[in-house]
Amino acid sequence: MRLNLKWMILLSIVVAGLEVGLLVSLLLARFNGRQPSSHSGPQTAYEGTELEGLAPGFRFVDQNGASMALSDFRGWVVVLTFLDNRCQDVCPLTALHLRLTYERLKREGVDASHVVFLGVNVNVEANKSADVMKFTKEYGLDRIPTWHFLTGAREELEPVWKAYAITVYRPQGEEGEIVHTPGVFLIDQRGDKRWYISTPLYDESSTAPWTGPVLSDLLVKQIKRLIKPGN
Repeated sequence: MRLNLKWMILLSIVVAGLEVGLLVSLLLARFNGRQPSSHSGPQTAYEGTELEGLAPGFRFVDQNGASMALSDFRGWVVVLTFLDNRCQDVCPLTALHLRLTYERLKREGVDASHVVFLGVNVNVEANKSADVMKFTKEYGLDRIPTWHFLTGAREELEPVWKAYAITVYRPQGEEGEIVHTPGVFLIDQRGDKRWYISTPLYDESSTAPWTGPVLSDLLVKQIKRLIKPGN
């Protein structure tokens, strides 16, 4: 099913809060190929959107120039995100929470030796290994031993963005940053997609801070579940 661009744009700019959970649920239900479930009763805090089905495969090169495929990590929990290596706002926030996730797992004694963190580049104007290495070092992602920032040519990247329902565009007439769908996918050891968790966004002009669970907390919670035997 072809995704409606309106849904993707709304997700990319939505203000964090319960609206995030509602919009992401609707969008990812389409990604799953099923209708969103209806919920009766009170709404709960956003915890991500549960997914199902085999995660779309890909092969790219990372910041070190090493070629690798998603299928190379069968038997691992995969933390997958899509980043613009020239972004100055949401992508650094996502990077921070990836680093916090790894550090917390380590601090709590969780065996994360088979948890891999993958980023896929959304900026085809800066798609060299050196470009993604710069972002990796600038935001401390090189502190994660299993971090790989993957990149490739436009014709390689675009089908993967589409497969994961990631909208990537530059506002017409603007020379600013690329707009793209934020957030993180969790893929289990069998290669199935299990969760999509949106990076919390907020309106800088708003006086109301984000009060929901932060991205790293949700990632740690779901990773712990996935690495348990028989998850």
